[in-house]
Order: sequence, then structure tokens, then C-alpha cells
Amino acid sequence: MFCQVTQPLSAGARASRSAGTTRSAEGRLRLLAAAEQLLATRGLEVPNRVIVAAAGQHNQSAITYHFRSRAGLIDAIREQHETPIAQHSRYLISRLPGPEDRTTRQLVEAHIQPLTAEMLRCNPSRWARFSEMLLLDQPLRFTREGGLPVPARPDEPARAVLPELVELMVTHLTHLPELEAADRVALTIRFLISSLARWERDSQAGIDDVAQLAPFTLFLTDLAVAMLDAPSSVPPQIGAQLG
Repeated sequence: MFCQVTQPLSAGARASRSAGTTRSAEGRLRLLAAAEQLLATRGLEVPNRVIVAAAGQHNQSAITYHFRSRAGLIDAIREQHETPIAQHSRYLISRLPGPEDRTTRQLVEAHIQPLTAEMLRCNPSRWARFSEMLLLDQPLRFTREGGLPVPARPDEPARAVLPELVELMVTHLTHLPELEAADRVALTIRFLISSLARWERDSQAGIDDVAQLAPFTLFLTDLAVAMLDAPSSVPPQIGAQLG
């Protein structure tokens, strides 16, 4: 029987390996930060070479090395924000009263409060603008799969919007035909994300009269509740065409 005998790494070798791992982790974080800033402020078409340069990297294959692909880089940006947002949303959903007692406002708050909490955690925040960029080429409506309203693509318009919350919002709008309710929820979600993106731009541009995020969130919540609770003016035959 033969076995391979390996010599333990010297202290110098261990230090060199540790330093290399640290540099790799730091390079990954710099790519994430540079990509989020550029994609949020300049759009999703920013070339990889620009992102790599902004991150202070010299290897043009750095994105492939750390994330396998550009899509992997975008997924990594999303994951670092959407994980805490999803956890917060699930907590708020768990505290909702029963279907007969819950209000439209409670459902809207379960969506918007995790988003604004994440924006406050990041300084400066670019998450709302990044989300808005992801929405630009997406359909305005929800499709139906298995009888439930879901985003038109499995991971869009925002994975932070939990499928069960979307379903709860649509089901709650009993004053609307179901297909119109699904469309209205989709449009309201887009409105909130675009409004928060606008707040990010204005606040970071140094505009003097920009409200603080907390009162602005209350203002947006009022508007979203009004959008969802408004009665339908769509004749039934046109509503069927919309669906």
C-alpha cells in the first residue's frame, strides 16, 4: 500500500496563501461595489472593461474569475440586498392579521418597509436605482401560472417581492376583477421602485428640498394604498381584453 506524504506548509507559505485569499475577497467586493454603482447610474449596458477598471482590477477576466459571467455578477449584487429584504418581508408577512382583518396599508408596508430599510443600511444607497434598471425591459403585467399571479419571468420584476406577498395583495383586492387586481399590483410595485429610485437620485444630487426617507416612505405608502383601493372604471368587456 502506498500513501502520499505531504509536508506541512511553512509559516511563510501559510501567510502567502492567506494574503492571496484576502486579496481575492477584496477584489470581489470591489467589483461588486463598482458594478452596482455603474449599472445603477449608467444602465445595464456598461461594458465589463469599464467595471473592471473602476474596481481597480487589471485582469480583464476578473468578472469571469469571481462570478463566472456577467449574469453571475448581477445575481451577486442582487443577492446581497435581496436576502435581508426577503427576511424582513417574511417577518412582516408573519405578523399580518387574518384575511378578513388585514388592510391594504399593511400589505403595502410589508413590501415597502424592507426596501427602505435596506436603502438606509447602505450608505450611499444605489439599490432602488439598480432595481429600476432591471425593470426597464420587463413586461408591465403579471402572467398566471398554476392559478397564482407571479412575475412575468421567474426572477423579475424583483425577487425581493415575495410571491406570497404578491398573491396576498391580489387576493385582498376583492373590489376588482382578479386580472385587473394583478395588473394593478404589478404597476404599483413598479411605481414604488421608480419613486424610490428618484429619491436616491435627488438626495445624492444634493437637492435642498428632498424629504427624509422616512416621511417620503409614508407619502409613497399613502399613494400606493390609494392606487390599489381605487374603484375600477374599466368596463367589463375592456377589462377582459386587459386580462
